[in-house]
Amino acid sequence: MKNFQFGLRKIKGYKTRDMRKISISTCFDYNISFDTQVELIGKTGFSHISLGSYINHSRYLSKEGRLKIKELLDTYQLQIDSIHGPQIGSMGTSIQGFKDIIFAAQNLSIPVIVIHGSPFEIQQEEFSENLEFLLENCTILEPILKETGVTFAFENLLPGLATDLIEYALKELDPKHFGFCYDSSHDQIGGPRNSGLLEKLKDRLFAVHLSDRIKDFEDHAIPGEGFIRWDETIRQLKNSSFNSPVLLELMMKYSKIKEVPLFLESAYKEGCLIYDKIFSTTY
Repeated sequence: MKNFQFGLRKIKGYKTRDMRKISISTCFDYNISFDTQVELIGKTGFSHISLGSYINHSRYLSKEGRLKIKELLDTYQLQIDSIHGPQIGSMGTSIQGFKDIIFAAQNLSIPVIVIHGSPFEIQQEEFSENLEFLLENCTILEPILKETGVTFAFENLLPGLATDLIEYALKELDPKHFGFCYDSSHDQIGGPRNSGLLEKLKDRLFAVHLSDRIKDFEDHAIPGEGFIRWDETIRQLKNSSFNSPVLLELMMKYSKIKEVPLFLESAYKEGCLIYDKIFSTTY
């Protein structure tokens, strides 16, 4: 890495690897093949990857795709911390579709599936129906989650009713199997502001999707490229049930850095700094 050191160790003569748990989603640029992404991510120093929502990119639902993924993970000494799954609301993926995703996650030793509990934005008249459907489907899937050890983490969506729905649902669902994924870019739509969402759900936090927001319609940027108040976010994460990895859900589209290796280096550096602040006893 350039201009910074984080106590790196040598792995297989390939690369150096930090002892921190830093992850990045494969959604950062789906135009780059999955194989190439994994190689670049591993060589940058990340410890984990997260599979983005575009299933055909990694092909994790097929047996052949999973075998290839395992081969790549072994080569570059990576683990997968989560899958970004689909929507489980009234217009979302079928129960069988979710069963397939859960069993694929189990096969790949992935502990968390991040899901949307409803459309990104809902109206008041749609709230009760979406909540009822979500709870019904979670009740059906809960025995499979218990059997496999895989968990669901509901991601906050548009501030307002779609995110309120997640709060309501989590009050009714077993905290061993159903938790929260905090998405910083989503939380700061219309910001900067302190929504209090992370504080309210701090004891149900299974995963994070950390990224910066530059302005309306320009988000999922590297922390530091936008207006999010990271000191406050880090303080709330320190006081939560969060237990790593620090997952960066980024997209190159709005970043000022357009060269992939430099983008990944910058993302990794910022992830390390956030990790250190969250888990430091003195910060």
